[in-house]
Amino acid sequence: EWGSTDEKLIAHNQQWGLVWGHGPHRVRYSVAFDAEEFKFALNTMAEEAKARLLFHCYACDAIVDGDRITGVTFQSKSGRFAILARTVIDASGDGDIFTSAGAPYEKEAVLPWLWFTMGGVENADAAIEQGGWFFRTLGDGRVLLPWGATERVARKIDATDPDDLSYAELACRRRVMEQVDSMRAEIPGFARAHICHIADQLGVTESRRLVGRHVLGRDEVDHPCDDVIAITGNWTKYESLYYIPYRSLLATEFVNLIVAGRCISVDHRVHHATKEIPPCMATGEAAGVAAALSVRAGIEPAALDVKLIQNRLEGQGAILRLR
Repeated sequence: EWGSTDEKLIAHNQQWGLVWGHGPHRVRYSVAFDAEEFKFALNTMAEEAKARLLFHCYACDAIVDGDRITGVTFQSKSGRFAILARTVIDASGDGDIFTSAGAPYEKEAVLPWLWFTMGGVENADAAIEQGGWFFRTLGDGRVLLPWGATERVARKIDATDPDDLSYAELACRRRVMEQVDSMRAEIPGFARAHICHIADQLGVTESRRLVGRHVLGRDEVDHPCDDVIAITGNWTKYESLYYIPYRSLLATEFVNLIVAGRCISVDHRVHHATKEIPPCMATGEAAGVAAALSVRAGIEPAALDVKLIQNRLEGQGAILRLR
């Protein structure tokens, strides 16, 4: 169904939150999945790859030696410890590692979101067709609600400030409960509905962004580059493509640090595209491949021939060029 302009298919997919942005619309963006199955699948993949998983540990500070990060300190219930490494990947989303190392960054304040699901909705399809701002999701009688803070929470927050995060979580959870009460009272089919799950974390779209070896800018839309390691569309703009260069994953100051996910080196406008799950997965894969290749070759990631990364990524099914 991808790419279809059939109005019935578009209307159907809009009920699942798969059609966004300005029209005329096509079916083009899929986001519906079972979060618990997804977590389990990722855990299984990591275990099969023989990665050592350490949950319940918080990264604290980079250990810096000149132009190299030689490891990272962590805090856990059993105390503080360090993990030493030849290559370090910062996939923290907020740039915690490159910030503690002293790499430059830009930062934005944002309005927080808090998504939640409800079950026990009678005739959810009919309720959605009446124009409620919620979507179908997996499971009978269940809906997904992207509760937005816009115009309801008093201010934007700094998503790296614990006071701001605490304020936002309390305010958003209060608003979720108010919304649930309102829906039960006012929307047909919700009278006996119940909350299934409120998101474990606030929906934060942006905080710190690395200022790296290349800052991918808005004017580079649809411009291929020689060191591309991922291609992403823009979830609200049709036909817009960004070719993400390897340079946007590299810090200027450190030769063995790679950055992946939401906090790569892009400008504020391009970030609207690169912060989404698919490009974060793509830059994460590229970072992992680059780290493995550099360690095996005994060189720093910044010195690695990008063609080696590209060949490995394409061999694994990544799309780096439009044929």
